[in-house]
Amino acid sequence: MKATHRIIVHGLMKINNKYLVIKRTSIKRGKPNSYPRYWDIPGGMVEAGELPRKALLREINEEVGLDASIVKIIHEDSNLDEEKDIVFTRLVYLCDVKNDDISNINLQLDEHDEYRLINSIEEMKGEKLVEYVVDVLNSVGC
Repeated sequence: MKATHRIIVHGLMKINNKYLVIKRTSIKRGKPNSYPRYWDIPGGMVEAGELPRKALLREINEEVGLDASIVKIIHEDSNLDEEKDIVFTRLVYLCDVKNDDISNINLQLDEHDEYRLINSIEEMKGEKLVEYVVDVLNSVGC
């Protein structure tokens, strides 16, 4: 059988010269969440017929309620889920928020229940971060 491909997009949001991280819930829509209680950045699956950049702007709006603009792509990784026979490719973009007012942050509480704005990855010491997020934050000198 030939593996299918799925694209996942994420946005590293720069707000007031800090980076937005969001904490994943333990339960997502009544089921155990992947990486429960880990810190992540906004993003999700690209839907059929949807362009990755458009999907990212949709996901950012759904997950944190912000309007963003995409600056550039900053990370790519892929892996094969042999059990599902799916290749997942993750694209991470650096994004600016159109309005730096953090009072506009409105979390989608069934997926993420906390957020932080950080200057440095050191501020997350002792916390669980999804592995790619560590790479992304290090790549921008955070």
